Amino acid sequence: MKNADPYLSRTQWLVEKAMEGVVPLTSRTVTVSQYSEHYNCLPPPLFMILISITEVIIFIYYCVELGEFSSSGPVPVHSVFIYNPHLRHEVWRFATYMFIHAGWVHILFNLIIQLLLGVPLELVHKWWRIMFVYLCGVIAGSLGTSVVDSQVYLAGASGGVYAILAAHLANAVMNWKEMQFGWARLAFVLILAVADTATAVYYYYIGTDTGVGYAAHICGALAGVLVGIVTLWNIDEKPWEVKVWWISLCVFMALVLFGIFWNIFYCGYPHDNLSPICKTGL
Repeated sequence: MKNADPYLSRTQWLVEKAMEGVVPLTSRTVTVSQYSEHYNCLPPPLFMILISITEVIIFIYYCVELGEFSSSGPVPVHSVFIYNPHLRHEVWRFATYMFIHAGWVHILFNLIIQLLLGVPLELVHKWWRIMFVYLCGVIAGSLGTSVVDSQVYLAGASGGVYAILAAHLANAVMNWKEMQFGWARLAFVLILAVADTATAVYYYYIGTDTGVGYAAHICGALAGVLVGIVTLWNIDEKPWEVKVWWISLCVFMALVLFGIFWNIFYCGYPHDNLSPICKTGL
């Protein structure tokens, strides 16, 4: 596709195309033009690209180390990165499990979603906002899993991927009446959420362990909506949106604090209860 405006650089033209999906129709002409004219690609939208490259490198490393490459493996359960419910005192695992993937299908799906959706969001909202949304989704995924499914290991960047996916929904919610294809965005995210939930309930009912962290998907998506509303650039802020901003911030902080305190004081985790209350048997 050719650049229709000869006065725009190729980078500015790409930014315009990215913004067309996230700017309300009534504000699009002025806002897109003003933003693209001042966009200088400093800093460049590299977070999603760099995190994807890192995930691929670590995946290849474990493929070589364990001598396996398949649609469902390798699964390096002894990795220093993986979330291990027996080693919750190594708190970095609540975030670094995003670098571990169980097979090429797992990592390929995550890479496609986070690059196709994350890079355009970075172009508009800058890398630090998208990084914050992504990492909040990852941490929310592990905290949520530790609460509702406390015995499982956790691997993959799906919490962050679902957060990025849901951030598009947050953008549509904040500009609902003016957003093009708002219902389509909402339907897409809801279909994924309902499918994930229904699949989890079905396999739980029939007693089959799929090894998929559905709780991480759901919690990551929830974090994406809440943190997206708080963090992403709101094109045309309205009074009611300020209230939604504060509600989203308070709900997210409350859920994170609940997850942290649950991990400290809940006595049902395997072997490594962190709470002195659990250790003393009180």
